[in-house]
Parts: sequence; C-alpha cells; structure tokens
Amino acid sequence: MKELESVNLDEFRKTIIFSNSIVIISHTRPDGDAIGSALGLYDACYSVGANPIVVLPDEFPSYYNFIPRTEEIIVATENEVKAKQVISDADVIICADFNSFSRVDFLEETLKNATGKRILIDHHQNPDTRLFDLAFSDPSASSTSELAYWISTNALGTDCISLKGAIALYTGICTDTGSFSYSCNSPTVYMAVAHLVKRGIEVSEVQNQISNTYTENRLRLLGFCIDQRLKIIPELKFAYFYVSKADNDLFSAEKGDLEGVVNYTLKMSNIEIGALVKEGSDGKIRISFRSKYDFDVNKFAAKYFDGGGHIKAAGASSERNLMDTCRYMEDCLRLELSTDENK
Repeated sequence: MKELESVNLDEFRKTIIFSNSIVIISHTRPDGDAIGSALGLYDACYSVGANPIVVLPDEFPSYYNFIPRTEEIIVATENEVKAKQVISDADVIICADFNSFSRVDFLEETLKNATGKRILIDHHQNPDTRLFDLAFSDPSASSTSELAYWISTNALGTDCISLKGAIALYTGICTDTGSFSYSCNSPTVYMAVAHLVKRGIEVSEVQNQISNTYTENRLRLLGFCIDQRLKIIPELKFAYFYVSKADNDLFSAEKGDLEGVVNYTLKMSNIEIGALVKEGSDGKIRISFRSKYDFDVNKFAAKYFDGGGHIKAAGASSERNLMDTCRYMEDCLRLELSTDENK
C-alpha cells in the first residue's frame, strides 16, 4: 500500500471534525468490503463526535447482519426519498469502495448534484478523481477496508476504531482477500489486521459468520452449479459457471447466494482464469472474472465488456442474453490469448 500523504490526512481530519453532517455511501450490490469499509468509517467518524449516516443503493446479503450497526444503514431501494435527502443535505459525502458515480446506480444523479464535499476512499483501478474534492485511491491495497483503517487511524488517532468498527473492517478485509488467499502480499494488511484483532475481535466467531452460515438452499445451489453449470475449456485454461434466473428460482436463491462461487473455478490445478455469468432477477447479465497468475482480467473486462476492477478480480455486465454472453466471452478470450500480450 502506498504511503498516505500527510497533507491529505490533515485535510481529511479537519473535514471530519468540523462537519455537521456526514454521509458514507458505497456501491450497488454491496459486498463485504463495501459494508465493512462504510461501517468502519462510520465508527471512526463517530469517535470524534460526528453523527455519520451510511447509505447503500440496495439491500445487502442477510449473512452480513452480524456486523454491528447494519440495522442503521439506509437502504435506498427501501427508502429512496430519505436516502436522496441525506445525500443532498450532507456537508461531506465519503464514497467508499467505488471509483465512478455509476456504481451507485439510481443514486448517481443525486450524488452528482450534491453540494457537499466528496471524499473518495477506494482501491479499484482507474478512478475518476475529477469527481472528488479529496481522493484516497490505492489499487495496491488489499481492500477498501484496509485503506479505510490506515486513513482513519493516521488522521483521527489509533483509538478511533472501536470493537464494532474493528469487526466491520476485519470482515471487509477478510472477504475481499478470500480469507487472506489473494491480494494480500503486503505486510500492511497483516499489520492492520493485528491492530484490529487487538480491539477484541473473536476471530473464529467472525470467520464462522463469514464462511459457515449457508442456508440449505444456498449450499444446494452451489452443488448444482458445480454439477450442472460448470464449463471447462482446457486449451484456454479457463472455466466458468453460467446461472440463469430459472436456476436461481429453482433454489429460491437469496441476494448474495452466488457470492464467492466464481472462486471455485480456480480450485482446479489446470485452470488459470475463471468466471461466473449470471442472470439476475431483473434479467440483467452480470459477470465476475478471476485469475490466478498473470492474466489481467481488469483489462479484459474493460476491453470487451466495459467493465473493470482489479488485475485478478473484475466485474462487468452484458446486454446479450445468458448463452450469447457465454459464447461471446469464450470468443473474446480465445482472441485475447492469441495475442503476444497475454500469452
């Protein structure tokens, strides 16, 4: 992780301390890092006397309800008027774990038109920093939660993170690194985690909440995906799952039940690139990409799907139907792997 500039930290500290209203917002289809970083920043702001509000564009998976203060989050799909109002009224808007306004979905225009000072805290590549008054962007960070930890403690003091905030940030780091199996080569992530654990986290219990709270339907859906919806293309060292809305309905899938499924593609020794192509309840096609070694799925997602993310983990959407998207993805990967750049 890059060294944080003291002038930016000082500006962050003054902004938080002297603000009357702070909103922390993260991206649509929130994952563990989105929720963890937002609630960790909430904790840091609260520690210095601020009264922050967390807004998420849509609902998050219920298995994250163990994180303290999730019940205080304003979910915009459930209370759109209030969500837009607090964003419009805020003196400061902290944008956590996204690098473009489009990632907040139908709240985009509200965020664009808001008069409050906008602060970016994010670890995705190619942020549009012109949209923000103050930007902390570091793609080398393991997660936005790790970045949020270092910003908060360096700007507001080491005691600004309580046990509640520590649980949130630890969850974000843990989920975004696959329980410390990728994107965590820097010592800084382990230093941050050590400090968080000192706050009193019961690591085994948090890990249990993250990994071992599947419903029966979620587990059966995973088994179905592996048995019936896995395609392997050995010559490309590529494997992917394709899951239709009908498949989800068959197992009464809940929001987030497919989170992490894409990672199972890379458990095979002969596979280096993996994907999950899924049809949502709204009929939209979304893709998650993963890679083991040198193949840059961020560039691939951007080039062929107008998506993006990280070198080893990226996402995108498609206007094609499910099977056409799969065929197009295969063709694009064959083309990409035939070039010298990605051999």
